[in-house]
Amino acid sequence: MAIFNSNALFTKVVHKLTHWQTVMYPSGTFPDNPESPPAPIFQLALRRPSLIKDTFRQLGAADHDYFKRELVVQFVEDMKLSLVNIRDFFLHVFEELLAAESEMFMYNDTKTLVWFPAKPRVEEKSYFLFGVLCGMALYNHNIVHLPFPLALFKKMVGVKPSLEDLREFDPVVGGSLRYLLEDYTDDDVEENLDMTFTVIWDDQKVELDPKETGKPVTSTNKKQFVDAYVNLAFNRSVEKVFEEFRRGFFKVCDRDVVELFQPEELRGVMVGKEDYDWDTLKQNTVYVGEYHARHPNIINFWEAFEELTDNQKKAFLLFLTGCDRVPILGMDKIQMTVAVLQNSTELHFPESLTCHFLLLLPIYPSKEMLLARLKEAVAHNRGFWKE
Repeated sequence: MAIFNSNALFTKVVHKLTHWQTVMYPSGTFPDNPESPPAPIFQLALRRPSLIKDTFRQLGAADHDYFKRELVVQFVEDMKLSLVNIRDFFLHVFEELLAAESEMFMYNDTKTLVWFPAKPRVEEKSYFLFGVLCGMALYNHNIVHLPFPLALFKKMVGVKPSLEDLREFDPVVGGSLRYLLEDYTDDDVEENLDMTFTVIWDDQKVELDPKETGKPVTSTNKKQFVDAYVNLAFNRSVEKVFEEFRRGFFKVCDRDVVELFQPEELRGVMVGKEDYDWDTLKQNTVYVGEYHARHPNIINFWEAFEELTDNQKKAFLLFLTGCDRVPILGMDKIQMTVAVLQNSTELHFPESLTCHFLLLLPIYPSKEMLLARLKEAVAHNRGFWKE
C-alpha cells in the first residue's frame, strides 16, 4: 500500500499508535514495559480441538470490561503460559473462523477475500464475538490474517465504501459497473444492455429499488443503479451482522481513537503491510544447534531464497509466521530462528513452527535440492505445524 512507502506517513502512523497506547492504557500500565505494575488479566483456558467453541463460550460468558484487560491464553494440553500462546491463539482462531467450514463469511470468486453474508448461516452473536476477537488482537498488539476488502476498515472509521472497494472484492462486477458508469456512452442503456435494478448478490435475488420491481437501467439512472449496487454489497445486505461485528470490536477498542486512523492505516495496524525487507529478515535471523551464518546449508538456503519470486517469498513468510504481511513497525518485529530438522534426510521438506518463527531445515547435498524442497514446502504449506 502506497501510504506506507512514505517516511512522513509512517511516522504519522507511529504517532497515532503512541497516542493509542496512551489512551488505551491511561494508568501507565503498558504491556511492553517491564517496569509497569502488574495489569489485570483476562485468561482463556482452551482446548485446541475445540478452539472456537471454547473461545466463544468463554467470551460470551465474560464481563465485557474484561475484554480490555491484558490477554493470557492457556492451552489445557500444555499448562505453560507464554506470549507464544497468545500469538498461537490468534493465528489459529482466525484461521478457523475464516475457513469456509465456519460458514461465517462469503468469499469472492477467487477465494482471496471474504465479506459478511447477506443471509448468515450462524447466529448473529458469532459476529459480535468475532468483532471482540478483532478488537482484542489489536489491543494486544497482534496482527492477524483478515482477508477483507478495504471497505471493512472504511466502515470502521466512518468512511463510505465506494465502487473501487467493490472492484477490489469482485473485479468482474465492479469493473462492469465502472464501465457502465464511466465509459458506456450509448443514450439508451436499457435497450442495448437489457439491465434492470434486479440483481443477484450472495446467491439471492434483490431489488435495488424496492419500490419498483424490475426497474430498467437507463442512461439517466445508471449512477443511481451503481450507487445502489455498492450500497447493497457493503451496507444494506450486511446491516445487522456488521453492526454486531462493530459492536463487539468497540467493546474492546475506543471508537474515538480508532477513528483517528485512515482506513489504509487501520488495515496496516491490524493486518500488517506489504513493505517487505528481506535483507532485514536475513540480518535478524538467529541460528541454533550446529547451524551458523557460514554453515554451507545456511549459505545455500539464502542463495536459494534469493531465487524465489516475490510471491514465493511472501508464501515463505506465511509458511514461517502464519501471515504473509509485515507488522506495521517493520520486518524488525520478525526474528526467524533456524535449526536442523532432527532425524531428517534429503527427502524431507523444511518445516516451520509458526508461533515461534522457527524454521526447521534439513541438511541437503546441494542448493538445487534445497531450492526444490523449499518451493514445494511453501507452495503447499508442507511441514506447517499447527501447534
